[in-house]
Amino acid sequence: MIYIYNAGPMFTEADIHQRRIEGRKMKELLENNHQEYFLANPIDLPLDNTKPLTSEKIFLTDYEHVSKANVFFFELASGDAGTYVELGNAIEKLMSGKEIRMYPVFNDIRLQRNGMSGVDCPVGFNSYLVGCLRANKIDIYMSFDEALKAFKNDFDLK
Repeated sequence: MIYIYNAGPMFTEADIHQRRIEGRKMKELLENNHQEYFLANPIDLPLDNTKPLTSEKIFLTDYEHVSKANVFFFELASGDAGTYVELGNAIEKLMSGKEIRMYPVFNDIRLQRNGMSGVDCPVGFNSYLVGCLRANKIDIYMSFDEALKAFKNDFDLK
């Protein structure tokens, strides 16, 4: 079974909209290919919103899904600390020998603007963050759609 965890910020209207689009695209792809799956898209997970939602409850709920997942999508350009913690959890799973797939996305328009790169690029990312991906031979994607295409190819989906 494919168990997907979709990690990214969910604080602005734009973040929420994007996470929901990603969830719909993944769900449609998997259902059209008759795949058995579970999609843990935190924006869509049911939580009891009738009482205060504690940080502990958020962590425990998300960590349960991170622990079960074998496929991860990460939106990393925003610098969201929670997403980085989830990435660290997934890297630990990978480095301990678990078979997982990871699709990290650095979607930032400044990365493609005017063909700039390296020190000329007007945005930078933490070397430890990028290094953990590179050291583990994890491809990095510039958009969610690019990452979804790689997922589709990796799992031979139509």
